[in-house]
Parts: sequence; C-alpha cells; structure tokens
Amino acid sequence: YFRSFHRTDVWKDVWYIVTEKELCQKVKDYFSQIQKTDRLIQVNTLRSSLTSQNYELKPDKVQTSGAKDTLGETIVKIVALEDDINARIDELVDLKGDALNRISNVSDKDQQNILIARYVSGEKWKRIAVDLNFSIAQVYRIHGAALLDFAEKNPDILKDDSKREYQTWYNSIVKMHP
Repeated sequence: YFRSFHRTDVWKDVWYIVTEKELCQKVKDYFSQIQKTDRLIQVNTLRSSLTSQNYELKPDKVQTSGAKDTLGETIVKIVALEDDINARIDELVDLKGDALNRISNVSDKDQQNILIARYVSGEKWKRIAVDLNFSIAQVYRIHGAALLDFAEKNPDILKDDSKREYQTWYNSIVKMHP
C-alpha cells in the first residue's frame, strides 16, 4: 500500500511515494530525539556525580612538591558537565514542547494520548494500556493510526536529503513528457 504526499513547501510540485511503514519510521525517528536527549542528560548527570569528589582539608599536612590543584580541576570539570546538562535540559524542553505542539494537530484524542504517553512521557506499552483502559492490541492499533495521522499533519518531518533523488527523477519525467 502506497500513500502519496504532496510537498510544495520543500520542492514545488514534487510527489513522494512512501509506504506507511516508512512514514511510521520517520515519525518514530522524530520522537527518538526526545529519548536520546533524555538519555544524554541521565548519562551526564551520572558522570557529574561520579566526577565530584569530597575533600577534607587537613591543615597539619604540608605539600613539598609543586602545586597541584586537583580540587580546582575537578570543580572546572563539574561546572562544565553541569553546563552541558543544563543545555541538554533546555534542548529536551524544546523538543518536548515541539512534539506536544505537533501532536495537538492529530485529530483523535486517543491517538494524542498514546503519542504523548509513549514519546513525551516515555511510558511502556502496558502502562499506557492500563492508564487508558485499552487492551495492548488496541493501543498498538491506535498507535499505528496515530503515527500515520501525525505524519500527515506534520509533513515537514519527512524532509530528508535522500528525497532529492525523487526531485531529480520527477524533473526528468516532466522534461520527457511535458
């Protein structure tokens, strides 16, 4: 089964023919940005906690070799990690805000709830089914329809450099058959 999408915003009068599976994968790729950014925040937070060290100042010890500022170096590393974490958190907030805005374009409320639960909140399928009082099979079915509706309502997420091949192909067809 093929579905056509008219993309005038990217290339005027170009039609793309993609399968529903490809559309669903593009939507999942879009949402995976949220999960990847969230994981980076978790990794950096863990790294920051492992990097931090507890120092106890002991005035009775005298250092005879050259000055070594390991405390200062550690603090600089922690501050850099914290800055990176804060930047990632800002990015995550922006990604989730964009996703919520795009999900609101989907007309069916059950579809919206499933997309939000799965991709914005990171819920497991069973939890979504229980929370929405659906069977797992119903959640999967609604999810599939939600991905297609999301792609249809947000065609700009399909933008891909590999699609330029279609433009070239289409232009060659138009030139051959005016």
